Amino acid sequence: MNDNADSFYIPAEIKQDAQEATLRLLPAKSKRVYEKEMVEFDNWRKKRGLGEGAITEEVLLAYFFNVEKHFAASSMWTKYSMLKSMLKVHKGIDISKYGKLTSYLKVGSRKYKTKKAKILLERNQIEEFLEKAPDVEYLHVKVALILGVAGACRCNELTFLDISDVQDKGSYLYVLIPDTKTNISRSFTVMEEAFSVNAVEMCRKYISLRPKAAGRRFFLRYVDGKCTTQHVGINTIISKTFSKMASFLGLPDPESFTGYGMRRSSATLLANAGGDITTVKRHGGWKSTTVAENYIEESLSSKMAIIAEKIQVLPNVGEVVGPSSTSETPHRVNLNPGQNNKVVFELNVNVNINNNSK
Repeated sequence: MNDNADSFYIPAEIKQDAQEATLRLLPAKSKRVYEKEMVEFDNWRKKRGLGEGAITEEVLLAYFFNVEKHFAASSMWTKYSMLKSMLKVHKGIDISKYGKLTSYLKVGSRKYKTKKAKILLERNQIEEFLEKAPDVEYLHVKVALILGVAGACRCNELTFLDISDVQDKGSYLYVLIPDTKTNISRSFTVMEEAFSVNAVEMCRKYISLRPKAAGRRFFLRYVDGKCTTQHVGINTIISKTFSKMASFLGLPDPESFTGYGMRRSSATLLANAGGDITTVKRHGGWKSTTVAENYIEESLSSKMAIIAEKIQVLPNVGEVVGPSSTSETPHRVNLNPGQNNKVVFELNVNVNINNNSK
């Protein structure tokens, strides 16, 4: 009996260690946001006289029914995900098994249409800005644009970019993004011939203007052609890069062009150039194929070049263009009217992707 009792005894320090280990299941970067969501749910529950034992599917349905009045469908799923993690860690309750609750959230999602950030898809618009915007006023914006589009960077990744993460390799820049939202470090290169300008020289010019007393941040406040020692915040320059560019180009409603446009434009330009979904995912550090696809904008130029040309541009009447049996050079096959001509069409698409990464 005593041996049995002793075998079930767990020392206080073991329980404490287990509790600390359990708390590590929550994402460190977003821990405060998760805790805030739990507090909001607990406050809602207590105001209605519901104890901890009343955390049931019916109660959660009522909670999200009330939350839906104040939040969009996309936010509902975010709040659900955070609350699910907190309840599992602190209460041992797995609400992912609540089928009615997830079905309710899915119904709400069908009514919601995602509003994508406006983007500058066309390459010539980006090049026009890089060529015509005066460096004395826009050099820092140009450099943010080059790095943002070249590396499909998030705004916070550019904001906290360290000067040591940008390495000059002579004919190109090697840029490392060590700390990302998905915990997948990635890197990319900026080539001299990027766009219609010497992008490497433009970045070098900005780096050369750094004061000796500047800190570790790559992006510093830029005024009248000079860098100061003050680093820039995410809401001052980085997230407004696209809106400043749109304003310079005279595009309507420039404030609607957000920093997310750089990331989406990067994915779209890569896809339009022939990059497959695997390449796009690796480029942007996306784990989910669905998420990566959501970042790719179906531009008119892409549709015309890839779809319309393949379907609508036909060979001359009475002729079919096909590969020769003895060579790779296409040849024409004459169709004889009135005869049962059996023709097999074969479409070969070769895509070469130059992946300059380390």
